[in-house]
Amino acid sequence: MINMNKGDAPVSLTKTAGVTARMTWSSHTDYDLYAIVVRTNGDVEYVATFGARGVPARMSTADGAVKHLGDVGRGAQGIAEETIEIKLNDSIRAVVPVAYSAQSNGPGSFYRYGVTLEIDNGAAGDRVMIAAENANPDDKVYSCVPGMIENAQDSVVIHALEQYSGRGSENRPTVKLRRSSLLRKGAETTEVVMDEGPRNNHK
Repeated sequence: MINMNKGDAPVSLTKTAGVTARMTWSSHTDYDLYAIVVRTNGDVEYVATFGARGVPARMSTADGAVKHLGDVGRGAQGIAEETIEIKLNDSIRAVVPVAYSAQSNGPGSFYRYGVTLEIDNGAAGDRVMIAAENANPDDKVYSCVPGMIENAQDSVVIHALEQYSGRGSENRPTVKLRRSSLLRKGAETTEVVMDEGPRNNHK
């Protein structure tokens, strides 16, 4: 198990046929996991059990490469979890798992409810955990991006981000490709931008 925190250097895992992103939290609340999928051409798709303004609920990408395994609601034995399955292909640049708690859930922070992201690369046996020890304690922050899964040429690169929405914002994050003068000509970085996506219409 590799434990990561915000600011840590990215971790490279062996690329395999399947990657799993699993989010857990206390079953005393009803959070949701969804994924932002960014394509190599910059297009963005959302895989979620619920929709947003102008964006219908979709349990998988059109090509079936990224799939949500369903809303488990409040889990047993004190822990709830939801899972995204990812089969990386050449059209996928990155997948960003997002934890979401609507205003109607009432007060409760990502820190209080122990929101934790675990990523594994299946047959290769590697696991990365971005835990909640340093999560945002603000009761009025509703979206959390613990990390990003980047599809590199020869590996799967995990970034610990721990980014959060603004207070009271129900807008989704989005992902943008940015060109940088510090990188080689034509190279781009993948950047998660909070609160610039469509407004969630869930709950």
